[in-house]
Amino acid sequence: MHEPQEVLTPTEARQASPRRLNFRVLTTSLILAVAAAAALYWVFYAGNTPVSTPDPAPTEQTAPGP
Repeated sequence: MHEPQEVLTPTEARQASPRRLNFRVLTTSLILAVAAAAALYWVFYAGNTPVSTPDPAPTEQTAPGP
């Protein structure tokens, strides 16, 4: 009725696939994340936009003391 299941040793059960799909996914994700971070950095920090700073507050000129 039921076929007997193949019993694997722990070493056999842990064997990885030679296709390295997880490695490919992790590598591709890392490359895309670095590219996205570089693009965001370029947009926000490396652009040629002038920085608008307020004018310095005027200071009162006083005569030097005696």
